[in-house]
Order: sequence, then C-alpha cells, then structure tokens
Amino acid sequence: MAVPFDIEYGTLTANENDLMVFLGFFLFANVVIRLMVNRYTLRVYRNNEKYIAVFEGYLPFTRRHIQFKGGEVSAVPEGGILPWQDARYKINDKPVLLLDGNFRTPSELNAMMKHER
Repeated sequence: MAVPFDIEYGTLTANENDLMVFLGFFLFANVVIRLMVNRYTLRVYRNNEKYIAVFEGYLPFTRRHIQFKGGEVSAVPEGGILPWQDARYKINDKPVLLLDGNFRTPSELNAMMKHER
C-alpha cells in the first residue's frame, strides 16, 4: 500500500503492515465498545405506569429515548461470554443493559418486568 508520506515506525511496529494491523484492531475495539455503551441505560424515568429509558446516542453528545409501559421489559436468557449476563433485558425487542444498582430499590426493576401468569 502506497503512503503519500513517510511514517516513522519507531519501536511499536516493525513495518507498515504491523501498523495497519494495530490501527485495524484499534478501530474494531472502539466499535465493539461503542455498541456496548449504546445498550447501557443512563437513566430510567417513571410516571405512573409509563417509563422513559435514556441511552447514549449513536452520535457523540446525543441521547436516545425509549418509551415503554410497565410489563414491557423482559429478561434475556443467559448465554454468551459477557460478564453481566443477569443484566441483559429487552424493551420492545431492543436489547438493553439494566443494572440492579442503578435503581433505588430492586422492586423498581421488578415492577417494569413482564410477569408470567
């Protein structure tokens, strides 16, 4: 690959191919981290039986909102390699991460859940 300028490789890489591998992995890792951050709820607001979940937006310094009613949150079956398997839920078929510690009491998370009858 022709580069229009000289790159000083220094001690990090032995050649240009190593540098491209490092840059590729860095970009891949950032995309994966960004996808995880977009699933994490920043806040959940409640007004009677209506809820609004606030998430980090897809663009920097933006926010996303999901409106839902009590009982529209369902737990995702555990599986995969993520360390927070018990925090995975779906709100209106959208995957989210809801950590128990972010609520005042555990009953608030339980009130949002679908109840099997």
